[in-house]
Amino acid sequence: MQFSSIYGQEELKQKLIQSAVNGRISHAQLFLGPEGSGALPLAIAYAQYINCLSPTPTDSCGSCPSCIKFEKYIHPDLHFTFPTIAIEKKKTSNDFISEWRQALLNNPYMSELQWLMHLDEEGKKQGNITAEECRDIIRKVGLKSFEATYKTVIIWLPEYMKQEGNILLKLLEEPPPQTLFILVAQDADKVIGTILSRTQIIRIHPLSDAAITQALMDKSALPTNEAHTIARVAEGNLALALSLSEAGRSDYNQLFAIWMRACFSRSVDAINQSIDSITGTGREFIKSFLGYSLHMLRSALLYRYAPNQLLRLSPEELAFMQRFSFTMDDRNIPQLMKAINDAAYHVERNADLRITFLNLSLYISHRLYKA
Repeated sequence: MQFSSIYGQEELKQKLIQSAVNGRISHAQLFLGPEGSGALPLAIAYAQYINCLSPTPTDSCGSCPSCIKFEKYIHPDLHFTFPTIAIEKKKTSNDFISEWRQALLNNPYMSELQWLMHLDEEGKKQGNITAEECRDIIRKVGLKSFEATYKTVIIWLPEYMKQEGNILLKLLEEPPPQTLFILVAQDADKVIGTILSRTQIIRIHPLSDAAITQALMDKSALPTNEAHTIARVAEGNLALALSLSEAGRSDYNQLFAIWMRACFSRSVDAINQSIDSITGTGREFIKSFLGYSLHMLRSALLYRYAPNQLLRLSPEELAFMQRFSFTMDDRNIPQLMKAINDAAYHVERNADLRITFLNLSLYISHRLYKA
């Protein structure tokens, strides 16, 4: 993966390139960025640049034997560790490497949940990075390099390593020569402290609306105005933006307004009608619609308690907020957001859509009168 194929993060790309050019490559780095910010693609592009046979001042060449293998994620000195689930005799990342490569080729910005659901559609099993996986990392690093300048181990979501991660401490402190560890995390608080203290942290910010808009126009062929609307809702998360675009609809504001009015009216008929219009659109759309609903609730908090220049709303959304914000404040918005997050969790795990939305709607109807 080349830096040029990664959206946004221009300043960080240049810093990474400069560190490689100057030979200042820390042997253990932690790329820390929120979901959808491009932390994993950046880690892969960085490793590709370091091992490129003909790098340019701005990117890897993309055509040398090393780059060609990196582009397909099949370079013999590029190793991945990621959360897995127990399926029959499959236990380590090596056992899932074919699925992992295909998932990366399809969407290198995939979310944690999208990957786990790729392994287990029912969502009944928890992901894990096991002690056996950590010992396998030691085994891989102990092997002689095949052809790369730097043998690279990319550990995606080290948050899944609990105390078993301590198995890697000595290796992180004193790795073999020309060995590079890149850990890609979303939440530093969930990475065990002994691992965190042994890495150089590279902070990655959420993507700009412009970067996400361009990505949606390129990847989903969306018109500019629709891509920009989704970019605002995604709030820097390209994984979410791509999920929203796959839903294939852009009338979120209208549906959300009808739904909230139905909940506020406490009319069973109105609630049922709004549920029918939402749940009849398919599971992918519902997941994206719930993401939009969270965006609107966060906007409601900003509208009530922050300067209006912080709002990222279209004129239609702002008009709705002006009329409806009296029903929402800090006494009910946090509870509503938690309820929507819980509903999204159940939708991801194939819960009955209508029952889930009916329960959620009745709860929202109750909480709107707590303002």
